Amino acid sequence: MKLNKSIIACAVVMALGAQQSAFAANADKDVKTDSAVEINKDMMADAIGNVIILSQKSSTGSVYGNDVELSQDGDTNGINASIDGESNDSFISQTGADNIAISASTGNSNSQSITQDGDGNQAQTTLNGNENTVVVSQEGDGFLGFGNVAVNAITGDSNTVEMTLKDGGHYSLNKNMIGSENSINTIQAGEWNEIHLDNIIGDNNEIKIEQDGYWNVTTVTTIEGNDNELDVEQEGDRNKITVAEFTGHENEIKIDQEGDYNEVISNVFLGDNNELIITQNGDTNVSTFDVIGNENDFTVSQNGNENTSYVGALGMDNEFSVTQTGDLHKSHVVNFNGDENDVDIVQTGVENTIVLQASVDNNTLTADENNIDITQTGNLNDAVVNMSTILDSNFNTLNITQAGDLNALDLLVEGSNNTIDIMQDGNENMITGGSGTAMLIGGAGIELSIYQKGNGNLVDGSLISFGGSVAISQVGDWNSATITQQ
Repeated sequence: MKLNKSIIACAVVMALGAQQSAFAANADKDVKTDSAVEINKDMMADAIGNVIILSQKSSTGSVYGNDVELSQDGDTNGINASIDGESNDSFISQTGADNIAISASTGNSNSQSITQDGDGNQAQTTLNGNENTVVVSQEGDGFLGFGNVAVNAITGDSNTVEMTLKDGGHYSLNKNMIGSENSINTIQAGEWNEIHLDNIIGDNNEIKIEQDGYWNVTTVTTIEGNDNELDVEQEGDRNKITVAEFTGHENEIKIDQEGDYNEVISNVFLGDNNELIITQNGDTNVSTFDVIGNENDFTVSQNGNENTSYVGALGMDNEFSVTQTGDLHKSHVVNFNGDENDVDIVQTGVENTIVLQASVDNNTLTADENNIDITQTGNLNDAVVNMSTILDSNFNTLNITQAGDLNALDLLVEGSNNTIDIMQDGNENMITGGSGTAMLIGGAGIELSIYQKGNGNLVDGSLISFGGSVAISQVGDWNSATITQQ
């Protein structure tokens, strides 16, 4: 019996352990290694614990179905429960260390519940059908992330997954979710936790993630569909969220990070009428997004030091809002192409930088009828605005305000019927062109207004325009203004 039990135990281990190894191998270098998500095969092979393998099958259209309750107390135990049919319920409970539970449901209206209390436990749930429910609860304090593992995969519609991982050192992976109107809610409490989302394909899905502690990681490989919602809350240090590819319409992403070393990155956000809200509170935060689509709404708020925000945007009727409060912030909206977009950037602090570029190095893209508002409050701030270097950028409105000392504005705008309003309040501020050259504004019907208040301010530029107007007002001493009109 011991030999037979060892063979069965190894089979259970391989079903989950091999998959975990593959997932871990593809993870980022900063997250857990393979050994952190593998079960101890040697202990299972020695058949120290017990193994239960259960298979249930009920008829199609069943009203009552089957109920099963499995409980194990001790270490290195294994349970593999398989349900085929409808309206079945399974309850799995394990107390101890290095246990493994595998639960699979095929059919509709089934319910799975897995409770594990201890360290080094692993749980895998698989749903294939509609209106199924999975509840996973793991408790145990892992050391440096070497703790419990929970994995789930969903194929079908209107399924619900509730995962609660307590004490710390947990690894959660939503492997696949293919279907619509599914719900995944994952809560991790403690330190050294990680959450990964692999592939999410479907419509009207809802994913909520809460992480309390540090070393949190949320990685989304693919979200494809419409009306999906991703809501992530991280509290602690060294948090990182990566959305590799987001494709669809009317989706919503909310990311709230509180702590140090936070980072949000997305390679491609493709679609229309999407909404992205990023809130970071702490030091050394980084927010990066590439956007292709129309009528999207992107809001980034950073509160802390040394934050960096980047948005690469291509589309029409989009709204971008970046607010940074603190020191040493950088906001870079580059390759901003499209019409009727609204860009609003606010920075408060010292040595902040804003770079706004449109239609750079691409003669097929335009940037017309955009509304751009830039506000910087503090000293030693720098703003660079480059609107069109190959194609003209027309009918744009630029409102630029800098309040403080030793601030600089580099301005290059080419196009017609643009309205530019600049205000600097402070001492030794300057308005020039790129790399210390003169400011250049070219095009017909330009409306340029510059107001400087303070001492030692400088305006140096060239205006090539027909039928436009220039108004320059300087209040203070030792100011200089040089404008060449052609």
